[in-house]
Amino acid sequence: MKMMELTKTTAAVPAQAFKTGAKRALTLLACTALFAAVAGCGGKAATSGSGASESAGTAAAKTMPDQLTTIKLGLPSKNMSYLPIYVAQKKGFYKKNNLEVNLDYVKGGVLALRGLQTGDYPIISTLPESVITGVAEGANVKLIGTLDDKSMYSIYVAKDIKSAADLKGKNAASNVPGNGTDIQLQYWLKKNGLEPNKDVRIINSGENAGRLQALQTNQAAVTILSQPTDLKADELGFTKLSLMRDELKTYNHNMLAANGDIIKNKPEIVYGFMAGQAEAVKFIKDPANRQEILKIAMGELEMSQQDAEKSLDFVMPGLADKGKMNMEGMKWAIDTVKATGALAKEVSLDKIVDERFYAK
Repeated sequence: MKMMELTKTTAAVPAQAFKTGAKRALTLLACTALFAAVAGCGGKAATSGSGASESAGTAAAKTMPDQLTTIKLGLPSKNMSYLPIYVAQKKGFYKKNNLEVNLDYVKGGVLALRGLQTGDYPIISTLPESVITGVAEGANVKLIGTLDDKSMYSIYVAKDIKSAADLKGKNAASNVPGNGTDIQLQYWLKKNGLEPNKDVRIINSGENAGRLQALQTNQAAVTILSQPTDLKADELGFTKLSLMRDELKTYNHNMLAANGDIIKNKPEIVYGFMAGQAEAVKFIKDPANRQEILKIAMGELEMSQQDAEKSLDFVMPGLADKGKMNMEGMKWAIDTVKATGALAKEVSLDKIVDERFYAK
C-alpha cells in the first residue's frame, strides 16, 4: 500500500475543471429522480450539521483516505485528556482508517492555531476560545469535535486561604489575557463575588508549570491547573478549592479543530481521524481494558501507576463519546469571549463548528 504524506493543503481540482465537471453533471442529472433526492432539481447539495459547506457535503461519501496518509497533529501540551489519541495510535485505530498520525508538541495553543492556519497541521487540539477569536479575525478553521465535554481545570489556593473571600487583595496566576485558561479563572472569580483586577489582581504566569510556580513562590494566592500538574500541587500541599466542572456545567475543554481547506478538499481525512478517536474512547471506557489503558498512559506521560490511576479517574467522566461537542458549552464560550471584549467582530456558532464528522 502506498503512503501519501500531507503537510500543506492544496486545492483538490483546478477551478475551471471543477466548473466544467459541474456543468456536465447538471446536464446529465438535472431534474432526474436521483438528483432531486440528493439535492433538489436545480438546488444545492443537501448538507447536515453546523457549518456544513456545499463542497464538503458533496465530497463526504469517502469516510477515509484511499491510501495510508500521514498527517501531523498539533498538541499544545501532554496530559491525560489526550489519552484517546495515544490509544488510537497504539491500538492502530487511526491506521484502520488509513491514517498515520504523528504528534507534534507545540508550546501553547496560540502556536498550534498558527500552524493550523498555515496548513502545517491539518488538525490540532485547542481550547475553544482561541478558535472563536481566530475565526472572528478571519481564520479559515473550524472545531470538529472535542476530547472532553467537561472542564479539566481545578482551582488551587495557597495554604493559608480557606475560602474565596480570603483572596481579596491577593494575586491570581493566570495565562495570557483572553486565553481559555484566563477566561475560566476570571469566570470562577466573578462567580465567587470577586472582580478580576479590582478585588484580585491577575498576573500572567504562563502554562501550568508557571502558574504552579507562582503559588510556590508566593507570587499568587490562587491559580487554575489541569492534570497532571494538579497532582504536583496536591503533593506540595496546596488546597484544591474547587473543580471547575462543578461550577461550569457546560464546557468543552480540549477540543479538535481542523484547517478549512482540509475540510473542503479532503474531508475523508477528518472523517478518518474522528472514526479513530471514537473507537479509542469506546475502548478506554470498557472496564476490561483498564490495565492496558494505564500502561499506555504511564508510557506516554511518564507517570507512576498511582498517578496514572488518579488522572484516568479524573478525566474519564469527561471523555466525549464520538468526540461530540457540548453545544451549550460552545454558546457559553462564545458569549464569554464576547464579554471579555476579545472578539474583533460578531461570530455565529455555525461559523465556528462543523458537526458532520462524528463517527456513525
